[in-house]
Amino acid sequence: MNKKELIAGVLLALVVAVLVIVGWMPWFNMIGLAGVVCLAIFFGKEALNRWIKVGVFILLVPLVFFVATYRPEGFSYPLLLSLTNETGSEPRFEMFVNFSKLLVGVCLLFLLWPRLRNCEFVASPRWQFLIALLAPALIVAIAIPVLGLRVQPKAMEHMLLFALVNLFVIALAEEAFMRLLLQQTLRNAAAGMTTNRWVQELLPLLLVTVIFVAIHAGLSGAAIWIYALAGFLYGLSYTLSKNVLYPITIHFLVNQIHFSLLTYPL
Repeated sequence: MNKKELIAGVLLALVVAVLVIVGWMPWFNMIGLAGVVCLAIFFGKEALNRWIKVGVFILLVPLVFFVATYRPEGFSYPLLLSLTNETGSEPRFEMFVNFSKLLVGVCLLFLLWPRLRNCEFVASPRWQFLIALLAPALIVAIAIPVLGLRVQPKAMEHMLLFALVNLFVIALAEEAFMRLLLQQTLRNAAAGMTTNRWVQELLPLLLVTVIFVAIHAGLSGAAIWIYALAGFLYGLSYTLSKNVLYPITIHFLVNQIHFSLLTYPL
């Protein structure tokens, strides 16, 4: 462990300790997060034996998912935003700050940021920028008629509060998991089995798109196809750029436009 990782580890431990003490993060998640950090450091070692790396990957993926989603009975993360129904009865939408998901995303981003390999495909900056520019507009434009979304602008303070959670808890955490842990790892594995660039890039992209839809298993009907389109375009932006900031940006913009201007939630 180098000095940078040591300092980051100490800061992370302090932040997690404070969150647990004030009751904003479960004890189980704290223990799981420590396991994620240890496994991710080990997984990121380039010289690691292939089969050991496979074993670490098999342990790391479900542990990351557990830490990000587990919430013990009776525990609630801090409530940041609540939108009421027109009747003023039950809230139609509540947003909690899932610190476990946020921190696991930050850890993956910090520990698994990819080092570009020799001969790894990267599209020209023009194509990278084009997909980042067009993808949010395309997803929202198709979602409006397919899902029957209506114009429903929110108050500015609600937009800003949503933006904070959207960026760090949703877009950053989910894309760090999907692109750095899953898509890049599958891409590296495919590259070790074939020199066909289409297989190296397209197979991981399609597999992770299916996983993205499966994670949103509560969806049904047309919503599944919108999430499939979104997951594919998020992944495509990473395929073209090998830069996780592109899918994070697109994911953030799609969610933010949906919440700020349209019917939310679905």
